[in-house]
Amino acid sequence: MHKKKIKIFLGGYLNYTNAQNLNCLALANYLDSSKFTTYALSVYFLPKIKSKAIVFNCFYPFKISSILGFLWGVIICDIAYFPKHKSHPFWIHYIAMFLGKKIFTTIENNMCDLEKESMINSFKGKKNLINYFKRIPNIFGITQYIIDNAKCGVKLENKVLYLGVESDIFSAKVRSKLKNIVFVGTLKKRKRVGEFLELAKIFPDINFNIIGDGIDKESLRINATDNVIFYGPLSQVELASKFNDMDLHILPSISEGFPKVILETASAGIPSLVYSNYGASEWIVSNENGFIVNDFEQLTTTLRGLINNENLLTRNSEGAILLAKKFNWKRVIGEWENVICNLR
Repeated sequence: MHKKKIKIFLGGYLNYTNAQNLNCLALANYLDSSKFTTYALSVYFLPKIKSKAIVFNCFYPFKISSILGFLWGVIICDIAYFPKHKSHPFWIHYIAMFLGKKIFTTIENNMCDLEKESMINSFKGKKNLINYFKRIPNIFGITQYIIDNAKCGVKLENKVLYLGVESDIFSAKVRSKLKNIVFVGTLKKRKRVGEFLELAKIFPDINFNIIGDGIDKESLRINATDNVIFYGPLSQVELASKFNDMDLHILPSISEGFPKVILETASAGIPSLVYSNYGASEWIVSNENGFIVNDFEQLTTTLRGLINNENLLTRNSEGAILLAKKFNWKRVIGEWENVICNLR
């Protein structure tokens, strides 16, 4: 007698590129199909994408069809995963609870951060934040730092639920000489891309490559030196190809969770240089598989060291590849399956 499969609704749009949707796509493809059946959504205005999930294709008008899609997913599933907290109607949680569905979510940033783009501000205050998460019994942080700093009224599970990376998309290559530095992300104030441009001024013999789009793009272009190259947003395939030419990834932001791009660049053998503010030492061992600094002065000192010491770059490039293997979805998916099977 075959054991009944667990039906999981992944509350993301698989063909719309952002971190949470990419994670839903990975879950759809890596969860054991002999144990789980996955369901998800897609947007109508982008090409469909291959996955193992059964997909509800939203249509025009999107505002109505997306609600129907979430209703469909919650009704059909045993377990609902809501990774992005502002992209679905809040009342869908009540429907899920009424139908006896299990619900879980992941927290991907310090939820108590009071920056302008913080989760508290997105909910228009701590009270609304607390009320929203009261309806979700299983809340997992994606790093220990996020769990330890969740002190604003929302209780997270003690267990870390790490996200993974599809390492196989990227070509792992050990880097030996620092010629090209890359930033990947949204071009907005929180990412502090201005610091990336400052570094380009200090190191005119290095190429500084910016991949991404955002509201600050034009102002950044105006202030950029000749050794800064803007590529705009790239697909996963295009990104993997462009990484072949890169030697170091710099993320100047001081407010992050566990940035997916750190694992993507590591998959290509590109170590990351990041700030210490959000607990990066949980996965990066500085000077072994990447670099963690406290301020801009340390950042520039580290860059000079990499230019003058090729062995340092090589060692950290090799370490970055090992880091990516540790977080490959093929490896971490077992933890997700265990958590899903033991939800309250």
